[in-house]
Amino acid sequence: MKNQAIRIASIDIFRALTMLLMIFVNDISALGDTVPHWLHHAAKDEDMLGLSDIVFPCFLFCVGLSIPFAVKNRISKGDSQLQIIVHIAQRTIALLTMGLFSMNNFTITANTIGIAPEWLKILSVVAFFMIWNVYPQAEGRVKKIFSTLQTCGWIILATLALIFVGKPAENESQIASGFISAGFSGGAKYIFQYLIIAICVFGMLTINFLRSRNVFKLLINTLISIAILYLFLFKGANADGLAGLRPGWWQILGLTGWTYFYAAVIFIFAKNKFLPVVIAWIFFTFLCIAANTGLAADMGIAGFIPGNGCFQSIAFAGIIASLLMQNNQGKQNFGKLSLSYLAVSVLMFVAATVAHRYFIISKLQETCTWIFYCISISFALLIFIYWLTDIKNKKSWFDIIKPAGTSTLTCYVIPSVWYSAVSLAAITYPEFTRAGVGGLIKSFVFAFAVTGLTWILGKMKIKLKI
Repeated sequence: MKNQAIRIASIDIFRALTMLLMIFVNDISALGDTVPHWLHHAAKDEDMLGLSDIVFPCFLFCVGLSIPFAVKNRISKGDSQLQIIVHIAQRTIALLTMGLFSMNNFTITANTIGIAPEWLKILSVVAFFMIWNVYPQAEGRVKKIFSTLQTCGWIILATLALIFVGKPAENESQIASGFISAGFSGGAKYIFQYLIIAICVFGMLTINFLRSRNVFKLLINTLISIAILYLFLFKGANADGLAGLRPGWWQILGLTGWTYFYAAVIFIFAKNKFLPVVIAWIFFTFLCIAANTGLAADMGIAGFIPGNGCFQSIAFAGIIASLLMQNNQGKQNFGKLSLSYLAVSVLMFVAATVAHRYFIISKLQETCTWIFYCISISFALLIFIYWLTDIKNKKSWFDIIKPAGTSTLTCYVIPSVWYSAVSLAAITYPEFTRAGVGGLIKSFVFAFAVTGLTWILGKMKIKLKI
């Protein structure tokens, strides 16, 4: 059992369902008012919990669920605590980098250099696969080819970043020399975030060099790291704030990266103990409440942690669920586990009801009411899926969506390539699929098609993994 990875069917299936729904709700956003309002995201000042407002929190809950099992697997393979922290740093930088490129609007940049923005989007995703594809074990020439592909991927991203920084829009000033302060308003929170990024990058460099003692490899990694930091740090000043890559919102991938970083690092030092995890959940929850009340802004700490703790609160709820699952595995303990999950679900529902007296339910405002409702829903859904798959052994029912749970990152980036390809080819969907029930059916089929394509790519040994 030493090197056998621990996988819980219900966690993979829960993750697959959330990814499937994420693709679905992203696709139906174009349908507007032709579909029921409750399927969409609620407006910023709207007191409502739409289906689209629940999906991302459930995904972050899955992130937390996976962390204890992932750490246990790495320990079983012989990794030290330091090696696991380096791995966490590597995954964080990868997610933040992908998030930074995914959230930026390529249109203005593309117009200034005469390239269709869709090609730039596709090129960035191709670079992601070149860098973070799961390459098979190889030696000699084949291994060098894989290394060359990874290097070329970084060159592509660096080139795209240079295009962004070097080609501002007509109403933007030319590039001003300088780093962080050249374009940030409220720059302190960004300095704090970039300091964490710098620590992750140079920490990885140091550890990897101490392990390999390879000076040439250190030089190459240093150049790549400088390029990474350049992508994040170098900005040109303009009236709006920034010219070039804009990290004001980290996009789903970036927010996932920040959430994973804080949750995973704290869990490592918690040493799989329940009490420190609960304390961490309380801390991030109160940080979110402080942001809701304006206290965080008054203290000057608002925005230092993206989401002001709300995403980390959801992830730590997932970690709590994972620890409860580890301590109560098997059919003989299902009654105890289900009572624990349902008790937490009811407790969070009551907390949400109380909080609703003071704060609206709002994903965009990141209110504690939204957090409590989503945690309540997540615990209730998880115990049902656990009963169906791990207790009743009906996991084969979900085989059709399994790739969305085991190749989640691949599944997530495919739609952006598809949308770009459709735009380039000027493909027009049939009119009945552009609104109403026909549009919902089209989005539903699209979500399953993306899952199927993810499976096909996996069979071709094309899979993003960080």
